[in-house]
Amino acid sequence: MEKQLEEICSRLDEALLEYLNLISNYQENWQQISKDLEGAFMQLAHAKYTMGPGRLTQDQYDGRMQAATRILISQNLGVEEEKKHYNHQFSLISGYLENDENIIDESESSQIIDSSSTLRRRNVKELETKTDNTAKTEKPQKKKIIRDPLHWFGLLVPPSLRDSQKHFKQGLVNMVNLLNLRNEILEKEAQYKIMKQEKEKIMQELSKSKEPVSEEKNTQENAL
Repeated sequence: MEKQLEEICSRLDEALLEYLNLISNYQENWQQISKDLEGAFMQLAHAKYTMGPGRLTQDQYDGRMQAATRILISQNLGVEEEKKHYNHQFSLISGYLENDENIIDESESSQIIDSSSTLRRRNVKELETKTDNTAKTEKPQKKKIIRDPLHWFGLLVPPSLRDSQKHFKQGLVNMVNLLNLRNEILEKEAQYKIMKQEKEKIMQELSKSKEPVSEEKNTQENAL
């Protein structure tokens, strides 16, 4: 029992150190998010000043726009009901909808590249036959990319607007990391409570096992 008590005490110490490390990371993320948002709005204000009041408004928004970044929430199955709220994992993915009209299809550009590469090899007959056969069998892969929202405000936007976009993107990444850290903190708190209950049970069992020994010593002393 004493070995079990030592093991549970060492596990509690490790869990507490990990918990404090998570708390410090959580605070650092908060500070970084505030810096990112502050820099983003400062650069955005500078871009409005340089471009003019009418060049950076909602009137330039594209009505067909879709989210260029999405949040994926993965749920851990087989988890108790009271623990499900902090067992979700958040991650950022670059996604688009299939019916999004604001997506460029690059199949034409890939076909142009293929045709230009075959034109360079026309002087060699052997390579001509190989490229012709592969062109018939292989289908051009369609690559879809999302248009940069900065192009809504013109092709040559000021650098401050690009910096503002970078700050907002980095702030979004840090926010997702903050959510994951919060879930890890809650999970570590639950683990610490469980281990603390185990320690209390072991201490109670040790105290019960020592009580009869002390009673025997008292009876022997009284008999003497």
